[in-house]
Amino acid sequence: MACSLTPKPSPSLGLALYLTLAFASVIPVTSSIGTQTRTAVTRHVPLSNSMSTCRTANIALSRRLILVTSNMQKHKSVRVYSKKAGIPGPEKVSIDTNPGPSKFLKPLRIKFEQGGRLRAWDLIESHDAVCVLVYHKEKDAIILVRQFRPAVYYRDSKAQVQQTEKGQTGFTLELPAGLVDKENKSRQQIAAEEVMEETGYKPETKSLKLINRYRASVGLIGSLHDVYYTEVDESMKVGEGGGLELDGERIEVEFLPQSQILDFLNDPDKVVPAGLLYALQWFVWAKPDSRL
Repeated sequence: MACSLTPKPSPSLGLALYLTLAFASVIPVTSSIGTQTRTAVTRHVPLSNSMSTCRTANIALSRRLILVTSNMQKHKSVRVYSKKAGIPGPEKVSIDTNPGPSKFLKPLRIKFEQGGRLRAWDLIESHDAVCVLVYHKEKDAIILVRQFRPAVYYRDSKAQVQQTEKGQTGFTLELPAGLVDKENKSRQQIAAEEVMEETGYKPETKSLKLINRYRASVGLIGSLHDVYYTEVDESMKVGEGGGLELDGERIEVEFLPQSQILDFLNDPDKVVPAGLLYALQWFVWAKPDSRL
């Protein structure tokens, strides 16, 4: 599509490209309580009846599309998914329906009166969490982590979701992340440590910039999640990542080329948390120096 653009595009083509990207910015975001359609913030040139406005919009969008095409050719060898998983799947699985107390979760039932009516609501008390969108400057790619998630495995098993070529049942692609469970450390410090433990890259704590905060699973948990952004290069690599072996973590590092982010966002078959989709949308549409 980008290759067919000419240096002097017509106003009608500019309007068509504008509308195409405008509608493409409506991306479905899946969470544990359903699917919502949210409109990402984009830096569009305002529509008007002016021919010069259409011409300006066309030139700007043409440059963005040409850059996407060139990036795809430059980084097409960087993988996004592992078709042959390097992490072993679960074996001898059993489910305890009455596990007793947990140091991570506490089931509760809150009772309250609202509008003159007594109500009760079941919920889970859990830790807050942090995650980090890590951009590798030399690879021009986002660093993701792939790992086995028992909760996803359980739900998929109940729904009889079959393994696909893009991954085994229960495996997800995520941002480096962790629980806020260290009282003597800030959320930013915890986030930086998680990046190093899971990816092998060690960013400076102060380099992590807060993108935003959101509430996870508001109907059940409501925990607060911080989303950070940082950039790394190969000089900051201090290990292979993979998580903490003492905690039994088995994590595989993946790279998502910037040129493939839009395809990734529109792939309904991927198994990812909502926080990753939100962070990628920010990177593409809201990041101040976004190149897409």
